Amino acid sequence: MGVKNVFVKTLGCKVNQVESAYIVEKLAEAGFSFSSEDSSKILILNSCIVTSKAEAETRKIIKKWLKLNPEVIILTGCYAQKFSKEATKLFKNNEKTLFLVLGQKEKLKIAEILKNTLNKKEEISSPFVLVEDISEEKTCPPVILNQFFAHSRAFVKVQDGCDNFCSYCIVPYTRGRPRSVPLEFILKQIEIFVEKGYREIVLTGIHLGKWGIDLNPTQRLTTLLIETEKFLSSFNKEFSIRLSSIEVNEIDEAFFEFIKNSKFIAPHFHIPLQSGSNKILKLMNRNYTREKYLETLEKLYEIYPYATFGADVIVGFPGEDEKDFRDTYELVKVSPLNWLHIFPYSERPGTPAEKLNFKVPQKEIEERKKLLKDLIEEKRKRFLEKELGKIRKAVLESFDRNKLMWKALSENYITTYLTLDKNSNRDEKLKRALIKVKFLKREDDYLVGNFLKLL
Repeated sequence: MGVKNVFVKTLGCKVNQVESAYIVEKLAEAGFSFSSEDSSKILILNSCIVTSKAEAETRKIIKKWLKLNPEVIILTGCYAQKFSKEATKLFKNNEKTLFLVLGQKEKLKIAEILKNTLNKKEEISSPFVLVEDISEEKTCPPVILNQFFAHSRAFVKVQDGCDNFCSYCIVPYTRGRPRSVPLEFILKQIEIFVEKGYREIVLTGIHLGKWGIDLNPTQRLTTLLIETEKFLSSFNKEFSIRLSSIEVNEIDEAFFEFIKNSKFIAPHFHIPLQSGSNKILKLMNRNYTREKYLETLEKLYEIYPYATFGADVIVGFPGEDEKDFRDTYELVKVSPLNWLHIFPYSERPGTPAEKLNFKVPQKEIEERKKLLKDLIEEKRKRFLEKELGKIRKAVLESFDRNKLMWKALSENYITTYLTLDKNSNRDEKLKRALIKVKFLKREDDYLVGNFLKLL
């Protein structure tokens, strides 16, 4: 096998991004090189189907790639796991390209599978499908990276899978049951990242709050947080620990106790809401009430009034009437929420919500989406203005050649632009550095700051 150029594209969540980085590392170790989409002989797509838009994007990319006539196309990730038969139809009547469909379990063995495939290319019939039943999977193999290229903050995959079975969600069918990475491997990954100069660790999983429930003995997310902070403290430096997302039901007294005393936790809490209507929350199988959500956020706000409080909201879920939407709007308005990811309801095949009646017209969904968007933009603007004059920790991400300033992300999730001293203004080695910044003025959805010192 001669050296082959590879291009890897990733759609979807932070877990997918970590897994793609692992695929790239393993391909490099196996002797593959990397090139652009147009010039690569091997194209790999790590797909997402959390919404119909993401699903359509997957099909669009594959169709585009087929026109490039590469030697091999590999489709992996959630689309491959759930729709392997449909995926093979995308490849109908194409004889020039070898098409591989690999499931979630097979994803992490792509380098090995690809090498074997290229060596036996003449013996393999295309499309070649290798997708095992993910619901049977009981462990979460550690994904240990030596480097996290192009990222200034280190994502650490600590968990996979979800068994909440929210009525609209396809993820449990594509990721399987909750499975945890044992603590020793998480700390090993963190140590590698710290040695590479990363100062912010982002703990991520498909359902982060389920970390530890399958371990023997059973453990809790707060145990992981305490041990991570203890480990980072041993380096005698400042760090930031960020949580990708946590469900409101998993925020208990132990969690409150941890964040009250933590030196490193980032004051940024992404807590999915989905709806502010108790009727719709029940239809969604979310297992909490609007009152519980609001009470929890207000308790967090008492500890961290300067935090970014983010949420996902689904607009137009089947049966959502004007009162249900108004309940959502009012909850967002009166709560500490100052950042939203707004999704129009997306029907997912095989989910209970697919069978629900009373679909909301698209026009109403767009109107509701705009109302929420306008509300949260105004709240975010007020939040940013309240931060002016404050001093926060931030991670340097990249030097913006248009603005001639460094872009940074603050501990409380504010995009910030600032100028360093002339000698180090463009020094790429400063990427990932942890700094102190003073916020000076707001411009659009970001702040301009004054660099104070390296930490």
